[in-house]
Amino acid sequence: MTQPSGWYDDPQDPSKLRYWDGVIWTDHVTPKQAPSLEQSTIGMPQQATWGESGAAGDRPAYSRPAPMPSWPQQGYVTPQATTPDGVPLSGWWKRVLARILDGFITFFIALPLTGYFYYRYFQAALHYAEQQVQQTRSGSTPPSPFVLPAELYRWLIPIALITVLVAVVYEYLFLTRSGATVGKKVVGISVRLRETPGAPPASAVWRRVGVINGLQLLSFVPLLGNLAGIGELLNYLWPLWDPNKQALHDKAARTNVVVGPQPKRPR
Repeated sequence: MTQPSGWYDDPQDPSKLRYWDGVIWTDHVTPKQAPSLEQSTIGMPQQATWGESGAAGDRPAYSRPAPMPSWPQQGYVTPQATTPDGVPLSGWWKRVLARILDGFITFFIALPLTGYFYYRYFQAALHYAEQQVQQTRSGSTPPSPFVLPAELYRWLIPIALITVLVAVVYEYLFLTRSGATVGKKVVGISVRLRETPGAPPASAVWRRVGVINGLQLLSFVPLLGNLAGIGELLNYLWPLWDPNKQALHDKAARTNVVVGPQPKRPR
């Protein structure tokens, strides 16, 4: 089934429309607003132009349409999702890459504060693993690997609290000033209110970081952590099927992650 002829999003340039004649894409393009019936020349005969000599009696030489581009034939292109004012929304993989980059950055920023706790945690973890091996060799039943001993939580909890605190301060400072963390700037995306361009206000940023880091903290709580882990997974996967490409923290803050930087606020 072929798509009816008409103006559709240009597959080569999302900021323009290109005319589909029912079979192939033509070389007629226009800005996002399609031309009116009076302005359109599609399907109309080309205007006659005179030969180079311009002498009387010369036969008019009709201009020929430009050759069709040698693109593969294709059908209707699904319009790219945008904000209400037309800014393209970020793809899911860009968001994931930005989150990974920011995770590395906040890890190294927090490392001077968490290094000692990591050292003690790994010491306790090795001791716990040795105990399990010895109990297995002696024939006794080792403790469940799904329930960590209190000694491990003694060092794990400070690590989680410091890491989350650093992540909250990091994201708050960057988003309220420019709408983008370092990771988002690297991949070329930014955060804004869905209805309004510019860096999001502090209230929206607090709601975003509250959902993200609240779920992360809950994941360290025994038993409740399993449900929090499912919530974290759903939060990050939600843009894949959401029509507005919003994660759960975007919905809480009424924000969107879009392509490109945010305009600076006037002073």
